[in-house]
Amino acid sequence: MNRISEYLRDKYGPWGWLGQRAHDACGINQVLPLDFIVCCDYGMDIPYYFRPEDVYSVEKKSGERKDWSNEDLNTSLKGGLGREVFDRWNGYSSRVNLLCYRSVRRLENGKGRYNRKPRLFAVPQSLKKRFDNKTLLHRSLPKLSIPCIPGMVDRVGRTDFGYLRRTLSLPFVVQFPYGSSGHYTFLIRQKKDYDDLKKAYPETTALIRRYVDGFSVNVNAVIISSEEGPRIMCSTPSVQITGVPECSNSPASFCGNDYASGKGLGRSIIRQVESHMGTVGRWMASSGFRGVFGMDFVVKDGIIYPVEINPRFQNSTSLYTVLSSMAGSRKGTLFLLHIAEFLQQEDKYLRKYLKEFPERELMQPLKGSQLILHNRMRRNVITGELVPGIYKREGRKLEFLREGASLRDCRNESEILITCGVPRPHLAVEPNAALLKIQLRGNMLDASDKRRLAPEAKKIVSLVYEKINLKSASKVRVTRPV
Repeated sequence: MNRISEYLRDKYGPWGWLGQRAHDACGINQVLPLDFIVCCDYGMDIPYYFRPEDVYSVEKKSGERKDWSNEDLNTSLKGGLGREVFDRWNGYSSRVNLLCYRSVRRLENGKGRYNRKPRLFAVPQSLKKRFDNKTLLHRSLPKLSIPCIPGMVDRVGRTDFGYLRRTLSLPFVVQFPYGSSGHYTFLIRQKKDYDDLKKAYPETTALIRRYVDGFSVNVNAVIISSEEGPRIMCSTPSVQITGVPECSNSPASFCGNDYASGKGLGRSIIRQVESHMGTVGRWMASSGFRGVFGMDFVVKDGIIYPVEINPRFQNSTSLYTVLSSMAGSRKGTLFLLHIAEFLQQEDKYLRKYLKEFPERELMQPLKGSQLILHNRMRRNVITGELVPGIYKREGRKLEFLREGASLRDCRNESEILITCGVPRPHLAVEPNAALLKIQLRGNMLDASDKRRLAPEAKKIVSLVYEKINLKSASKVRVTRPV
């Protein structure tokens, strides 16, 4: 632990993580030791980085893998899982500190059988919802003097395909106000695509915008309040991997991040990223937002266009946490700044820590990447067995080398980490559910085209799917976890 982590443990007592993925806590636990995890998934990799008895999981109780959302956590806290969690919290002599991927309505509203309401380190639901709204961002960009992709906001049922085709050309994009990881984002290539959408969602308001044929960039940042005004500390960007057919059937699905490829973005792109993050962050802070947030951009012809705000931790945040600590971050990382921001009003030591934190440290170049593999078909069952850990590729085989759950455990760029919810044999998996992550110390993307996987990454993905061996749930045995 570093000095700040020791201070937080000594002064504030028990700490826990709450989020969809247990593995998001892996890097955090290496910096600030956690007491428990509350999550949706439950992979075979958990014992490699945490104590299984201290993981409270929706999947562990239900025995199936879904395309999890935060609402699954909120609902589960009303039932048996909630009773177990609240009993655990009641057993502590001091108030529980809960670091959240994003706020959970049930806990924020104070509902639950606990002696003391947990201290939540997350922006309130109302602010999270406000800045999640993609139509709000689109309408606000011109006022913020930030480049905006041409488009309009209207009810889907009131729009005409012919007009949209003439105005925006084909393909064009339809995004509903709320949805993450590609959910409720549609790429319209022909009239039938749009007719189907109008039939399904006639009264839904959407952002309808031109498709920009560029590559995607993702950035993490944190908003820190101070007497001089909000400080926006921006991290180094990654190239976002979206809709690659090797990992998902959806062209809009989020499939990973590549920090190694992000090192080659160029100074002009980096300057635009920092400028836009600062402008948007100050705009968010004017409404009371603070702590961690992220943004997705698309880059075309040297111009970077904001696509959406992620007013919460991101899937890339956990990878950034591990890579930045590996790179020798001396004073902390994003989640420690996030915690300190929420405590600084009552804590003079943390106010000093934030005031003296060197902002440029978050922008140090990082080298590492991750891919998220999804169930690309209907409801299936895992019929193979893929042990989590460190591998190397030998021709048409993946050779297991040793246990491991973090990129820290890889010794060189040729070693492959299989982690993050690695499913056990006979587990039922719903369509589009995330199966696991493949992580490398090098790049995943093609050096000449940041929208496509490198040949080596494609080979690894193919071998992993072979090892898992998904088969239709109607034809094989399904078992519950022990």
